[in-house]
Amino acid sequence: MKQFAIFLVLSIYSLFSKAPVVVPHKPSTPTSNTSAEYPKGYFRNPLNIPIKLAANFGELRPNHFHMGLDIRTNQRENLPVVAAAEGYISKIKIERFGFGRAIYINHPNGYTTLYAHLNDFYEPLSNYLKQKQYSDEKWEQEFDLAPNQFPVSKGQFIAFSGNTGGSAGPHLHFEIRDTKTGNNLNPWLFNFGLNDQVKPSIFRLYYYDRRYSTYQFNPVAIPLAGSNGSYTSANSVVVLRSPVVSFGIAAGDKITAVSNYYGIYQADVSVDNTLQSSFQLNDFSYDDTRYINASIDYKTKASGGSYIQHLSRLPGNYSLTYSQDKDGTIVLADTAIHQAEIVVKDVAGNSSVVRFKFRWDANATTGVLSAPNTIKMLPEKENVLKTDELEAVFAPGAFYDTVPFVYKSTSATDSKIVSSVHFLHSHTIPVHNHYTVRIKPTAALAETDTAKVVMHLLSNRRAEVVTGTWVNGWMEAKFRNLGILKLVLDSVPPRITPIGFTNGGSVSNKKSISLVVTDNLGEIKSFRAMLDGNWLLFSRKNDSYIHTFDERTSKGRHELIITAEDLAGNVTGKTFSFIR
Repeated sequence: MKQFAIFLVLSIYSLFSKAPVVVPHKPSTPTSNTSAEYPKGYFRNPLNIPIKLAANFGELRPNHFHMGLDIRTNQRENLPVVAAAEGYISKIKIERFGFGRAIYINHPNGYTTLYAHLNDFYEPLSNYLKQKQYSDEKWEQEFDLAPNQFPVSKGQFIAFSGNTGGSAGPHLHFEIRDTKTGNNLNPWLFNFGLNDQVKPSIFRLYYYDRRYSTYQFNPVAIPLAGSNGSYTSANSVVVLRSPVVSFGIAAGDKITAVSNYYGIYQADVSVDNTLQSSFQLNDFSYDDTRYINASIDYKTKASGGSYIQHLSRLPGNYSLTYSQDKDGTIVLADTAIHQAEIVVKDVAGNSSVVRFKFRWDANATTGVLSAPNTIKMLPEKENVLKTDELEAVFAPGAFYDTVPFVYKSTSATDSKIVSSVHFLHSHTIPVHNHYTVRIKPTAALAETDTAKVVMHLLSNRRAEVVTGTWVNGWMEAKFRNLGILKLVLDSVPPRITPIGFTNGGSVSNKKSISLVVTDNLGEIKSFRAMLDGNWLLFSRKNDSYIHTFDERTSKGRHELIITAEDLAGNVTGKTFSFIR
């Protein structure tokens, strides 16, 4: 008789023992996973051109699932954006990264729509925002509005499309959320008239030896044959070298008459006609979207490979996008042939199927290997790394699977580095929540120097600089990535460079002036512009600060004083004059 089981806790086959489950964060509960409850036709297209998607809901992105639709704007900016339904503007957000300029609208049916990467708002709202920015002397904003302040009707013009924030090209980012829970819903389920008759494509299939952590060994490819929604393994029977396995898949979805691939909506795994695992990408919040790092083979992707989506729920993955009763890890108690079926669906209901046979080859299976010179860090408990010069504390749930953690330190060769250089494992292992790290300087620092010291993390060529807190002679800070850590004495002030205008020159033929402000190590802590003694509004895109001329920059000669400060407290001030 064919026998198989599901591992809820790996024991005899596991490289590492499991700790009692301590759930660090309970994701918001989905209201429903069925599309039938969502109102069809209630929301209209937020643009006055046909919807063409650049990205769909659930598409795989660094550290997050894409949480809405990216609607193309014909490679143009400043197309009119309209309210998708009646309601009121409930929130405004202005930020350098992320959404850039965004509008939230609450609707009487219990949903909220969001419109992001906007260039500007309609005039009454734009005037209200500018007044608040000048009153607060702050460009970045996030504030709520009362229902009676800015009511809108369906189809009313509310903004101009743009390319602000984290946008890499002109488009409109559009979301629908459950107002009560804050969960993001797949807008396609509300029927915007999008046509999709194309089945998802399944590119590659893999299995994982789950006697080990998914971070310890690479996935094993299962060659596929087939097309147009029907696939099987290239070999008549897939031979597994482990009795404990899970599957992973690389897949994408197309929409009729559109060339690029989007994310898939759902995947189900069955063995011998029994469902083993399932995930569906709908009805979850931004608080939970970082669980994408547990839903993909993060190590493979971070090492330069492609996206592989796990068809199992890792021990530290508390996302409710996965089925909760079965985790998708398959334990084989025999060497008989078993039947597997993987069904991949898009949100329009098109599906593709992979059917294949597999068996475990006990003769080809090696014994469980140890992981020498590593520190065992478990996904469901607090993990602490402590040396004479460093202490790192990872809260329960920081890791999604057991990590055979490697640590080393070396002496610094740069006089500006005032600690040892600490190598915290590798950037190829994700961390879900912030961990606390404390570093001891290699020598006593003068009080004037401690104020100029920052903690520097290099993670896969991406630098992050944090102003830490001094605790008993150690600097303490928080990070969310692993990599190379050190303390750096920073005495170099920011650089301020005018773009497109010269000091003392005329700008009468321009609509704006720009400055580029950069620092040798990291972020600019603060930027302040004073025009003729009064605060002046500058927006920000990457390292560029831009002032669009308004009533405060009248005709004539003006004096502009710019002050920029970095995280270490180094300050640069420059004075410019211009004629308008």
